[in-house]
Amino acid sequence: MKSTLYILILFTLQFSLAQDSLSTKTIIPWTKDVKLNWVDFKGSPNTNILAYAQTSYKIDIFPTEVNVDTNNNIQNFESLHVVANFYTNHSWVYRESDYLLKHEQLHFDIAGLYALKINKEFKKLIANKNANFDSYFDIYQNLWAKCRETQKQYDSETQHGQLVAENDEWIKKINAEIEMHL
Repeated sequence: MKSTLYILILFTLQFSLAQDSLSTKTIIPWTKDVKLNWVDFKGSPNTNILAYAQTSYKIDIFPTEVNVDTNNNIQNFESLHVVANFYTNHSWVYRESDYLLKHEQLHFDIAGLYALKINKEFKKLIANKNANFDSYFDIYQNLWAKCRETQKQYDSETQHGQLVAENDEWIKKINAEIEMHL
């Protein structure tokens, strides 16, 4: 129970931070049609790392506050869903190019794909009237880890977007997966 309370506190903190970001318009929620522009990258470049740009994103769970009862069940579990968000104040660009923007867009699209996957799994739990906190948390945690692995693989296989043909293949692959999950 202590660990569940700790996780609940972390979720609450994470959700509160996400809500604060929403109110100051520093995030852009992902949808299939949202395309980033360089003006969306408002953070200061980190010249300590070898990169021309960085996309900051997270898959946020809503509602931002959940109540878990003594049986580890989420109250109002039917309203749980996730959104992939782009954080403008933590995203930055050092050297702009059209192709680099396509690469950074795909990082955001990969996050959007995993948000779709998480939502799909949440809907299955909801349809089965499963309110168990651990069930939702496990899905989120596992698919969030896969999202991060996919992001690393994307950068590795495209050399951070420098390999144009490989990057174009990734764009086709991720867009096809997004279409399957819409």
